[in-house]
Amino acid sequence: MDKELLQRYVEGRVSNADIETVVAWLDADESNVREMMTLHKLNDIALLNPTKYQKAVSLKKRQLPLRKLALELAKIAAIFCIAAVGMYLIQNNQSVAESPIANQTLYVPAGQRAELTLPDSTRIWLNAQSRLTYPTRFADGYREILLDGEAYFEVKHNKEQPFIVKTKAVDIQVLGTEFNVIAYSANPAVEIALLRGSIELKPAGMKQSYLMTANELVRWKEGKFFTSQINDYDYFRWKEGLICFNNETVGSIIDKLQLYFDVKINVNKDSLLKQRYTGKFRTKDGVEQVLKVLQLEHRFTYIKDNEQNVITIK
Repeated sequence: MDKELLQRYVEGRVSNADIETVVAWLDADESNVREMMTLHKLNDIALLNPTKYQKAVSLKKRQLPLRKLALELAKIAAIFCIAAVGMYLIQNNQSVAESPIANQTLYVPAGQRAELTLPDSTRIWLNAQSRLTYPTRFADGYREILLDGEAYFEVKHNKEQPFIVKTKAVDIQVLGTEFNVIAYSANPAVEIALLRGSIELKPAGMKQSYLMTANELVRWKEGKFFTSQINDYDYFRWKEGLICFNNETVGSIIDKLQLYFDVKINVNKDSLLKQRYTGKFRTKDGVEQVLKVLQLEHRFTYIKDNEQNVITIK
């Protein structure tokens, strides 16, 4: 992969064709995802502390082993996080204000998840096949990002600068709170679960809005809000690398497996889809481990076509 293209990707200076090229490269191998996350870390350090960035680049130019380079980067990042970031930005306000704001895009391939910290110290976990677009720094007055997929947010409180998550159908505005969003472009519904604080939901192109309260789950579908209470906190454990099913239909489970593992699953046994299952799995164990455990409770067989990346259940 062209290193210059990867650098332009993390800086948000790429075309749609470039994005597709990088996404295909990320999907090809898990080590590519780790390399991309290292580049993102280097870029974040460069934006907020150029001196430490130069030190990291110097280490890389001396061609240190990857493990040692990663260790050095971790040390730099740790030192930097402990530093007074707010004071640094205030002292350098003039130079920051004069620099242009670029967008970065982070894509997480199937079977993977990622964690990142935004310039305002907001923490985000991204689930499989999710794409997040965010600025290298936030402009005055608001903090805005774009999400296609599933993400868990711990938003840094700032009453002077609302945080806005834009999805395909609903804008989510908060001051500081903790919540989960499912908004894949291939799915017409958007689902928001709020753990603490309050958030305002604003459907695109509509005047109506909805104010969520803690422990509430809201689905936006076909122009309407559907609300319920959060009863199962395993719902959020995907960010720990767990896939949890709580009395879900096999049909719903199959949909999630196709999404998380980027595999097509054909079911030739309709009665199976309505049966239910409860259990937990590690994402790293793969889709076949889930199917083998499901077979213990529900009688079925399956075959996998590795060339076509298709699983057929009979």
